[in-house]
Amino acid sequence: MEYNKNFSLFDAYDFLKANGLEQECEEIKNSSDKYKSYSSTLRRAKIITLVRDKKLLDDFCATVWTSGLTDKGKSRIKFFENLVIRFNSDQEGTISEDEEEDEIAKEESEFAYEKDLQKYLVRNLSVIEKGLKLYQADGVDGEEFYVAGTSRRIDILAVDKDNNYVVIELKVSRGYEKVVGQTLFYQSSIKTIFKQEKVRVIIIAREITSELKTATLFLPDFELFEYQLSLTLNKIK
Repeated sequence: MEYNKNFSLFDAYDFLKANGLEQECEEIKNSSDKYKSYSSTLRRAKIITLVRDKKLLDDFCATVWTSGLTDKGKSRIKFFENLVIRFNSDQEGTISEDEEEDEIAKEESEFAYEKDLQKYLVRNLSVIEKGLKLYQADGVDGEEFYVAGTSRRIDILAVDKDNNYVVIELKVSRGYEKVVGQTLFYQSSIKTIFKQEKVRVIIIAREITSELKTATLFLPDFELFEYQLSLTLNKIK
């Protein structure tokens, strides 16, 4: 099956209307919202988020976008979902039309890389801290933990050796101070959901900026980590 990274907006609108989502369809269709300098990618991202929230994602992929059922498609879906989160967090910017394709390719590449980093850490939480374990309860685990009532996901929700919940936020490039608001929201949400007084936060980035260090200086239970990658070659012939 040939992979198509995008789906027809017209077919998507028809799907929404056929499933009783006429109002949401019109809002997305007529929205003037933009992410970077284009709007069609954001419209697709909003549609993916909507059908996921309405538990129609599998039907949507089977009917409108069969590429969404592939491994590449699943990665693209997560990218779309993340796009909406970034837009809602006012993290959009502006670029020229000529830069659009390069920018979206860069965004996708960074997002895919972040997922690779996430999966590695999920399997090896001890590299962050001895005794750290992935949260697991009632068939739900802490990898991309959904915050109830929102479209937001915590990269990793873990539990330390003292049974404290630990929110782990990943940034593949620089960690800026604006991540503090995001992680404070996650911290408060986990405190509320699980009725905990203490919830730790760990922010991991390739580079921790001085602004982020200053922003978290007096925040209790916040820790900052920088990661480094290494490559080892084993000659086999």
